[in-house]
Amino acid sequence: MVNTQEKIIQCSLCGHLPKLTEKSMQYGNTNFIIIGESPAKDGWIESKRAFYNTLGKLQGTGRVLEKLLNNIGLSIDDIYFTECCKCVITDRSKLEKCSKNCMPILAEQLNNIPCEIILTMGVHPTQAILHTKIKKFADYVGKEFDISIGRKNYKLIPIYHPSPLNPKGYKDNVSIFEKLKKNSI
Repeated sequence: MVNTQEKIIQCSLCGHLPKLTEKSMQYGNTNFIIIGESPAKDGWIESKRAFYNTLGKLQGTGRVLEKLLNNIGLSIDDIYFTECCKCVITDRSKLEKCSKNCMPILAEQLNNIPCEIILTMGVHPTQAILHTKIKKFADYVGKEFDISIGRKNYKLIPIYHPSPLNPKGYKDNVSIFEKLKKNSI
């Protein structure tokens, strides 16, 4: 039986792109998981730790996410995290196709953790999981969607990508994280 990590390494559906070869999921102790788009070329593929560089410093998105999590008494090290695409996708026009290709692996990962809530960072993981084309992402952010993936049911809540370049990445996500806190994460 091939494990999830071996499936990622053996996959070539999107070509021979750099991919998460050793660790494709960060485990935590919350009832939610955050799902990003795809690993950054200089991110956890090299550091082996989500949101950190090889020097052990939080990268930009990690700093914004850490601030959001600190507001509710958590840190990055407390959360479950994975990427929708398991390869580095430098050509953003390929994100949709690659997200679809990785859905069976993502479903397997999700079905093996105790999370009940999925937070998707941005349009691409949200589209992939909801199986829909999104025209205006703002119409989805913060809303709750009841979904089934594999053998489990989840509540999906899209969030703005917490990039420091995204003006909505912190301020417009605060209320979503506060709501998570109230629902006892």
